[in-house]
Amino acid sequence: VLATESLRLSIKFDPLELLRANLAAAEGSGRTLDAALVTMARERLAVLATAELERAVLRRQLAPLQEAIAAAEGEDAGIIVDAAVLERARALVPVLEAEPPTAELAPVGTNGVDVLSYPAHIDSGVVFGPLNHCAAKTTTAVHGYEYWT
Repeated sequence: VLATESLRLSIKFDPLELLRANLAAAEGSGRTLDAALVTMARERLAVLATAELERAVLRRQLAPLQEAIAAAEGEDAGIIVDAAVLERARALVPVLEAEPPTAELAPVGTNGVDVLSYPAHIDSGVVFGPLNHCAAKTTTAVHGYEYWT
């Protein structure tokens, strides 16, 4: 009963590795398990493994993608990753291998800069003019107090 309940909770809440470990522990415990529960756990493992492979495809990094493909192909017999996602991942590997090691630079104006400069199309006198009428309006009195004139 305890193995069944922990497996049921693991199906709902645990990530891929924990669910895989809990399923292996439940199957290795020697207790009789509900076949429907084991089927649900294997289906959930397939969904999580497919999502993991999908994330590797979306990242478009060669080494993690190759690791994810190897992990998906080496899954247990009862866990089948979605064939379309696996095929898309396999098709992406040659594309990533053909790309240069560094990506192209972004167009001018989208790169980060270290020094800020004033834009040429903004007139600072027009923008800050209404605020500058107060710039020289203070005078210091004998006792250190400032008065507006």
